[in-house]
Amino acid sequence: MWLRRAHARAFAFYASVALLLAAAVILRWAGPTLVVSVPPRDPDAILSLASHEWERLPAVAAIGRKYPSAVILLTLPSPATEQNCHRCADRPGRLRQAGIDADRIHILTDAVSNTRDEALASLRYATRAKTKEIIIITSPYHTRRALATFRRTFGATDVKLAIQPALNWSPASPQRWWRHGYDRAYVTYEWAAILYYAIRFGIYPWNA
Repeated sequence: MWLRRAHARAFAFYASVALLLAAAVILRWAGPTLVVSVPPRDPDAILSLASHEWERLPAVAAIGRKYPSAVILLTLPSPATEQNCHRCADRPGRLRQAGIDADRIHILTDAVSNTRDEALASLRYATRAKTKEIIIITSPYHTRRALATFRRTFGATDVKLAIQPALNWSPASPQRWWRHGYDRAYVTYEWAAILYYAIRFGIYPWNA
């Protein structure tokens, strides 16, 4: 009897240690795992996903200067608010101020309300324009879900997809995400959104 109790206590102890270690590993990588990057080859379209324009538009402008023949695509949330499209009407002007010619900037007129809608709107544009490669620019923690969504949407096409997180202009600190309110809120939101997309649309994060 005593031996069985000792074994049970030992098992409970080691199980608790294992669970704590697993939780530590999960928490440690919950932020960095969300951030993915696929370098472009020769993009003919640069897509800025809506929201967080203060960090995404400077990244778009930088990529746009690097690939001067690529068009710049902006999605259009409906209705547009400060939350889903910050200073929405000012986006072309801000890009022009950053050195992007006005004739390169195209607003996708299909109304969108989420990342999947943005992927569908981009697919319709790419089909019409015979786009060969799109580079997607978005916030760091959004990249995994965005890439998985676009890969699923463009799966039957030959369009190449690249993605770049706007890390240089973002307050995100993926390696220490638990230290800051911005990171904690965004990481929590993204994991919840990934779960929702998996259940609702069959879009899984390992596709990114």
